[in-house]
Amino acid sequence: MHEKPVARLLSLVSKQIRTPRAYPLPRRLKCDDACRPSPFQAGVIPLITRGITTATKTDIKPDTRTESEITRQLAFNQQVFKQSIALSRSRMNEATELTCTVFDADGAIKAWECRMTKSEISEQFGIDSRDLRNVDLVSEGIPLLLVRPSTIFISIFSLRLLIQSDRVLLFLFDSERAGVKMQDVFEHDLQSRLRRDPGFGSMTNLPYELRVVDAALSSVIAMLEAEHLLIRGEVEQRLRDSRNEDLVHSALGELLENAKQLVVIEQRARQVRSALQEVLNNDEDLACMYLTDRQTGKPHVIEDHQEVEYLLEAYYKNVDAIAESAKSLTGEVNRTARTVQSILDVRRNQIMIFEAQLEIWMLGFAASTFVAGLYGMNVVNYFEESTSAFAVLITACVTGTVIISRYGMWKLRKFRRLHP
Repeated sequence: MHEKPVARLLSLVSKQIRTPRAYPLPRRLKCDDACRPSPFQAGVIPLITRGITTATKTDIKPDTRTESEITRQLAFNQQVFKQSIALSRSRMNEATELTCTVFDADGAIKAWECRMTKSEISEQFGIDSRDLRNVDLVSEGIPLLLVRPSTIFISIFSLRLLIQSDRVLLFLFDSERAGVKMQDVFEHDLQSRLRRDPGFGSMTNLPYELRVVDAALSSVIAMLEAEHLLIRGEVEQRLRDSRNEDLVHSALGELLENAKQLVVIEQRARQVRSALQEVLNNDEDLACMYLTDRQTGKPHVIEDHQEVEYLLEAYYKNVDAIAESAKSLTGEVNRTARTVQSILDVRRNQIMIFEAQLEIWMLGFAASTFVAGLYGMNVVNYFEESTSAFAVLITACVTGTVIISRYGMWKLRKFRRLHP
C-alpha cells in the first residue's frame, strides 16, 4: 500500500526536472572558409589600391623642360650651394675683415676706413663674437638694439655701429643704394651732437653713449620721414592728375608704384618700432645703457632709467606715426586706384557697347547692300520696265534695315540687363 504514494511522488519529481537544451556546437572552419577574404579585403582594399595607382600616375608628370632650361637650373642650384657654403663660413670665421670708421669722444674721426677682423673687434669692444656674426649681412636684416655691459650694438638697416662710453665704431658697407646713404646722415648728425651745437638743446646734457644712440635713431627716423614726405607729395600730385582725363592712365600706374613704396616704408617703420618696443620692455637693458656711469663705478639700478626711457619713447612715437601715416596713405592710394580702375572699366564697356551698336547698324545696311548687289548683276530680272520697282525696292531695303537693326538693339539691351 505504501509503494503507490512513493511511485507517484517520484513521477512528479521526474516531470519537474527538465532536460537541458542541447545547444549546437560551432562548426569547424574548413580550409575554404579560412582562405576566403573578408568583405573589406575583397571590396575596399582593391579600390584603395586602384586609387593610389591612378593618383600616382596622374601626379607624376613628364618633365617638359628643354635641355637648356635644365642645364641653367642645375647651374643656378650649384651657385646657390657654393654661395651658401661661403656665407656660412664667413659668418663663423672670426678672421673676416670688416671696413670700419672710429669716432672719438669729440666726434672727430680717429680711424678712417680701417680694416679690422671680427676677433679684433670682439677683443677691443668687449663683445662676444657670436653677436657679430650677422654684422656683414648683405641684406638690411631686422633692426636690433643689443645692450651689453660695456657696449651697445645697433643694427638698423644699413646703419650698424658699436657704442662705448668714449668711442663709436661705424661699419662701412658698399651695398647701399646710390644717393641713399644712411651712414652719411649719421656721421653729420653725430658730429653735430658731439660738438654740442646749440640747436640740440637739452640733448647735450645726456651722456656720450646716449647722444650717439640719439643720433643713430634720429638718422634712421629722419630718412624714413623724408622718404615718406617725398612720396606723399608725389601721391598728392598723382591724385590731382587722376581727375584729368588725359593723365588718368599714367597717374594710375604711378599711384600703384607709390603704393608699393609706401608699403616698404610702413614695413621698415614697424620693424624699428618693434626693436624699440623690445628694449623698452626690458628694464635691465635700459639701466645698462648708461655705460659712462657704469665705467665710473656708479651703475644704475634696474628702476633708474628715466632719461633713456623718455628718449626711446619719443622715437617710438615718431616711428609709430610714420607707420600709421604710411598705412593710411596706402589705403587712400588703393581706394583711388580702385575708383580710377572702375571708371576706366565703365568707359571701356561704353566703348564696347558703342562698337556693338555700330556693328548692328552695319549688319542692317549689309542686307540692303546685298539686295542692291543682286539687282546690279547683268541678268534679266523682269523689273527693268516696271515703274514702281524702284520705290518697292527702296521701301523693302529700308524696312529690312530698320527691322534688323531694331531687333539687334533689342537683343543688346536684353544682354545688358543684370536680371533677365
